[in-house]
Amino acid sequence: MLFDGPTKGFESYKSLIVGLNTCRLAHALRENPIIREDWIKDFWNNASAKKGDTVIKSKVQNKELSVSEQEFRDVLLFGDAASDPVEYTKEKVVEVLNIMSYEGSYPPTTKKLLHP
Repeated sequence: MLFDGPTKGFESYKSLIVGLNTCRLAHALRENPIIREDWIKDFWNNASAKKGDTVIKSKVQNKELSVSEQEFRDVLLFGDAASDPVEYTKEKVVEVLNIMSYEGSYPPTTKKLLHP
């Protein structure tokens, strides 16, 4: 017989592959898309949005753009839905900051540099 079955460590390898395939960055890792850093900077330097609006308006290379939240999700292949949580309560943020060893009120906070 050529192959006697999975070798030691196969399950760890399999879980790594499953993790990479379900990762939100899987598309970028597989496809290696061309990323124009100057266009990205141009977009965010000119970006504006009105409170409550789901569209970001900007200008890239003197061309007007309007991009919705859903278009970002679709193009970047995040694999999530608009109904997924995107905002957290102040209590949740403070809880996570405490776990990360931040002290003080939120906002602002200061990071502990030394363990107690």
